[in-house]
Amino acid sequence: MNKILRLVFLLLVIPYSLLAFSPEPFEVVEFSILHTSDVHAHLMAFDGPTGNGVGGYARIKAYRDSLEAQGREVIMLSSGDIFQGTFFYRFFQGIPDIEFMNDTGYAAMTLGNHEFDNGQAALAEAVSYAKFPILAANIVFKKIPQLQARIKPYTIVNAGPADNPVKIAIIGFTPENLAEIVQPLFVNDFDVRNAADSLRQYLPEIKAQEPDMILVLSHLGWERELELFDEFPEIDGILGGHTHLVIDPPAVVNGEHGHRFMSQPGEWGQYITRYDIALYRNSARKVEVLAAGLVAMSNEKPEDAVMAQSVLKLWQQVEDKVSTVLGTARVFLNGERDYIRKMETNLGNLVTDCFADFAGADLALVNGGGIRSSIATGSITVGDCLNVLPFDNYLVKIKLTGASLKKIFARIAAGISQSGGFGGFLQVSRGMLVDYSQGEVSVSLNGKELIDDELYTVCTTDFLAAGGDGLTGFTEAVDSESTGKLTGDVFMKFIKAQSSVSPATEGRIKLMQTVNKIKMPKGIIKNIPTPPRD
Repeated sequence: MNKILRLVFLLLVIPYSLLAFSPEPFEVVEFSILHTSDVHAHLMAFDGPTGNGVGGYARIKAYRDSLEAQGREVIMLSSGDIFQGTFFYRFFQGIPDIEFMNDTGYAAMTLGNHEFDNGQAALAEAVSYAKFPILAANIVFKKIPQLQARIKPYTIVNAGPADNPVKIAIIGFTPENLAEIVQPLFVNDFDVRNAADSLRQYLPEIKAQEPDMILVLSHLGWERELELFDEFPEIDGILGGHTHLVIDPPAVVNGEHGHRFMSQPGEWGQYITRYDIALYRNSARKVEVLAAGLVAMSNEKPEDAVMAQSVLKLWQQVEDKVSTVLGTARVFLNGERDYIRKMETNLGNLVTDCFADFAGADLALVNGGGIRSSIATGSITVGDCLNVLPFDNYLVKIKLTGASLKKIFARIAAGISQSGGFGGFLQVSRGMLVDYSQGEVSVSLNGKELIDDELYTVCTTDFLAAGGDGLTGFTEAVDSESTGKLTGDVFMKFIKAQSSVSPATEGRIKLMQTVNKIKMPKGIIKNIPTPPRD
């Protein structure tokens, strides 16, 4: 690997106003940061909005290798949620994901919430394959010693000449509300702490090692990341995730010692955020963002042939299981994140109607965050169904009062107003009308307002029944019965029985007309160049 070390004379590089801070010639170390987040088990290329056959680790690796072939030093980082979202995770439990990251040359990742989807023992098994540090400064594990030993609060990565490198400190954070968004069974043996408190705990220790740059690798979500960015000016950059935002161009501002930056690269490996960085030694100005931007992993970009073959072999192991055609979609079934988490969709209607019919319930409720993919017009395969409902959630029948149901929907109304959409947004079955449009939510079933002290039979997932996504009203059920059936299995049987489906939106959910603008840091620099897109 070629490392770039340039000796730059002061008079040629920085303005006269900075002369007093650096009377001696100073060194510059240049490198590139490549950042992914929320890949969600999309190991191979898939159809996406940037074109057919986007993403995939083989394409990500080829892009990284192309930069190194140009003589650039590359630091590859992930903000987590590498697991869960396609049938690959169901069959292989995340181990290939880690191995592909090893081969791609990741320097570190932080834990996302979906790394916990199959419990701590499964996580410990998967991360044992990692050849790079895995970070989570705000978690203290209690009963899985191999996780406590393996998961670190921060790491130091070197760049530049081996005999005199610059040091880049990277501290990682997982969602502070982990207990709400992961199956309760899987999060009861560790503590999740406030990220700001954890930063205050570890920053003195990090600073004592005199790093040239401090980065936060975060799965906290954009708004929380923005709060930390404002509160801790010593942080040079926050590479974020969890909210799946496409921030392009990245936000770059001036700080006390140079540029500061923050961004998110979207989801599923469709994009990589690239920063070309210069770190100055013996200078008042330490950090300069030479270029910053998102690079689309489009089908125009080549794949690494060896890794593409490895992914193909995985596909061939499950092809017979996932390629079976169950039925036909006569219309596009919309499970897109920007829709399913904030409004009624035809796929949400199809899934909830399926569950209500299966359980013989008065109504069915499914969180938008539990529906992970759309289905294109045409054949519906086993793989399509598993991608829509990838979690090993069981369907349960519970009895809730009208008052408890109203409490649940009031919590959702608050979530909509705060974020414009969130994973706990409920899709509802036929006969229901949920009206958020007047500011206060109203809920009716078959044309009648819910009665506070009347009991209603509800089919939902065991995740929601346990109060998942912060919807604690579900825990007020006066009766609960597991069906013993997984959501994906019930949905596949339904599609096969229907043969052909063409659901529509029916006005089951009415929303306020609100515009939620993404908040950005103050003082964004407008003229930062974008890196080459090829």
